[in-house]
Amino acid sequence: MIRVVIADDHIIFRQGLLKLLQSAEDITVVGESGDGREVLDQILKEEPELAILDIAMPGLSGLEIVEEIQKRGLKTKAIFLTMHNDPLTAKKAVSIASGYIPKDNAFEDLLYAVRSVASGGKFISPLISDKLLNLYAVKKNDSSILTDRECEILRLIASGLTNKQIADKLFISVKTVETHRTNIMQKLNVHTTADLVRYAIKTGILELE
Repeated sequence: MIRVVIADDHIIFRQGLLKLLQSAEDITVVGESGDGREVLDQILKEEPELAILDIAMPGLSGLEIVEEIQKRGLKTKAIFLTMHNDPLTAKKAVSIASGYIPKDNAFEDLLYAVRSVASGGKFISPLISDKLLNLYAVKKNDSSILTDRECEILRLIASGLTNKQIADKLFISVKTVETHRTNIMQKLNVHTTADLVRYAIKTGILELE
């Protein structure tokens, strides 16, 4: 029997998940809540095989709950069920969890995901996995058109530093920074600093916390 805890602060959605999981003969729900701290308490008490967690919740976020599970050395695995379907959020989430499902796909994918993760596998919704593959492909292919120095300068630009601050940090002249900035924008075919920031985030040159 796969023992599961459900965490989602939208009551009607959580009740729907509860009903879906209770319909499966091989799954039992041993806890459910919409508050992150309460969910963590349930996990610590029950030590279920699996926790189905919303990323954004009051008390503690799903990411914080997983970090706490890992810190305490529990064997509970996590599946994130979330409204966040952007690849950057997914990239961070799948690095610490065993599953990632957008809520739009929850009722279609959840039972399969629970069984897959409980048996030692991982499950990422096809909608998200395609976006992740595209993200890694962009990072691998597009960023290669920039030199290492240009990538370094782009990262500093995207971090909010001025040309003078970048020059001081890298011990080069402001004019050199300006030249690099111009070359980067020409290579990427972008026209504003905001475009540079978006590109840096998209390719992973600027890592999000």
